Amino acid sequence: MIDVETDVFNYVAPFASAKCAPNGFTSTFVPNPTRFPCASLVEKRNATDTRRKSSAEDEDFAVVTYEANAYAEDKFACRELLNEIDTQMMRLGFNCLVRRWVENQSDPNIFRMIARYTGTVDQRHTIYRRR
Repeated sequence: MIDVETDVFNYVAPFASAKCAPNGFTSTFVPNPTRFPCASLVEKRNATDTRRKSSAEDEDFAVVTYEANAYAEDKFACRELLNEIDTQMMRLGFNCLVRRWVENQSDPNIFRMIARYTGTVDQRHTIYRRR
């Protein structure tokens, strides 16, 4: 497995944290956050890219997928926070698969947006948009 989760999170964290409440940006999903605005960025998938697999035993490329969740007490702050995460993920070389509002069932007064990103990564941790 090519592990880039820490690298990705550490790159995005300073930018996203600047728009969050203290300790409001995490690498684990928090279903019922207590401080706003807040967000999470979680690696949801890391699989060998079989189309680029060589005969060697080592994994050459992996396809990774990340999910960002943003929460805020107002729609503008929620969108602004996810925009910052989106900007940084694009700078890293990821493609955005989906970005949408989600009904927050635990508290309908809190706005929630999610986005999913994907990219192909090699052993040197270079991220490629194209597969």
